[in-house]
Amino acid sequence: MKKISVVAVLALLPVCGAFAGPGMNKNANNNMQKQQPTYWSVMEVVEMPDNTPVVMHGKIKQNMGEQMYLFEDSTGTIMLEIDEEDWNGNTVRVDDMVTIYGNVDKGGRVAEIDVTSVEK
Repeated sequence: MKKISVVAVLALLPVCGAFAGPGMNKNANNNMQKQQPTYWSVMEVVEMPDNTPVVMHGKIKQNMGEQMYLFEDSTGTIMLEIDEEDWNGNTVRVDDMVTIYGNVDKGGRVAEIDVTSVEK
């Protein structure tokens, strides 16, 4: 009798999975989808308070030396400070579009971005 019960239960498992599967997968996929970040323009960033986290999309136009780079988007330019580890192994050319993650730094006369990560 126990053998029949085990066989009956095993036979029903695929049916139970079919009922639970679609709803579970839909919710799991919705929760796992990567949300698109809000991109801030240079024009917006220069008005933000110190230490505000930002995500920017544009081009690194020039290496200014000593980990300083000139970044450009359609609204203007701003200086970036990018430490070696924040490049994440990316090699970036002048015309490559990049996404910059960082924080506004207003320690000097003009706003800069202290970069935490560069994505190509």
